[in-house]
Amino acid sequence: MKTDDVSKIGKHAFELAGLGLAPFRFHSLAINKVTCPDGTSKLGGSCDYCGTAIVNEFRIVSADGKVSKVGCDCIAKVGDKGLLKSYRSSPEFRAAQALKRHVKATETFNALLATLTENVEKLKGLPHPRGFTDRATGKPLTAWEYAEWMFNHCGHSGRSALLKWLNRTLAS
Repeated sequence: MKTDDVSKIGKHAFELAGLGLAPFRFHSLAINKVTCPDGTSKLGGSCDYCGTAIVNEFRIVSADGKVSKVGCDCIAKVGDKGLLKSYRSSPEFRAAQALKRHVKATETFNALLATLTENVEKLKGLPHPRGFTDRATGKPLTAWEYAEWMFNHCGHSGRSALLKWLNRTLAS
């Protein structure tokens, strides 16, 4: 925030917002999600700095002991590199990132499995994308054999690439 007020120059943005005295340190992460009666969920809290609705509430503690909850975007945009580093290296943050990656990988796996099972016959009729042949018989391999091998032998990024390839191949 730009200002000409001499009393505000050089102060931390969280301090100006009334969240306590600088320096601030990361304390913990709380996930605040409200489940509605219809089974859906929505954001459960709000950032004390900007008022935006948030699910991941990053608790910070000021030098005078005041605990506040802020979103990750606010931690990033105030420019406090020490606070940013401490929250990114926390076990809670790393666990949340790992959970996001796991959820994405699971969604990709399920989409890939559904695409493969729905299109087995079509893939058996298409040639191998790299033109490989069976070493023993010399018979050309199919797109199904390629997809099956990739599915069983690649990791998360390979499955994601395989899903993109399948979608392109089946669309044409």
